Amino acid sequence: MAHVIEPFVIGMTGLSGAGKTFYVNRLKQQFGNKICILGFDDYYKPLEEQLVDEHGEANYDLPSALYADRFYQDLLKLVSYKSIVIRKYQFEHYDAPEVMETIDPAPIILVEGLFVMEIKPVDSMLNYRVFIDCDTELCFNRRLERDIRERNIPRERSLHQWNYHVMPAYQQFIEPHKERCNLVVENAGPPENNIQTILNHIRSNAHPSALQALTGNL
Repeated sequence: MAHVIEPFVIGMTGLSGAGKTFYVNRLKQQFGNKICILGFDDYYKPLEEQLVDEHGEANYDLPSALYADRFYQDLLKLVSYKSIVIRKYQFEHYDAPEVMETIDPAPIILVEGLFVMEIKPVDSMLNYRVFIDCDTELCFNRRLERDIRERNIPRERSLHQWNYHVMPAYQQFIEPHKERCNLVVENAGPPENNIQTILNHIRSNAHPSALQALTGNL
């Protein structure tokens, strides 16, 4: 039996530290259980499968660093209104217990991550593309603080990754998609207008089945 609701799929990308998580959380607040989040960060390959640069450091800032096919297959399931189970990625917390998460389908699917528009099968499924833009220095400071505080990454390694991995990947795989996006968010002020722009687009373009399920959230 075919599923009744045809979800509206939003893709969100931007430089590391640009504020994607902030907007993800604002959309969660707006839609509650009417939105599900599929984050590309949870699809990183283990360290032993990562490419190593000339300095001996694993480069996680490449599309090949993630299980793109698995991500795409999980997105297909969510669009078909089937639940998925994912293993949460722990970054460099190697001793952390394994955490499994069930993601249930919803009328709105938010697909977020560095390379969601670079992976062609995933990009082809997006109904709306959002690019989070932000001052590069601010992104750098946010990333450095997060790496040290939350991800157990030493300062020197974080600096190396930014200079040799993060920025080159941004310029090659992420920034070129900016001009294709439906909305470019200048993440330097209150988010209300940007959130409203996203809501207006959903209201105008989502499938009637999704709009009916979203009654009261738009």
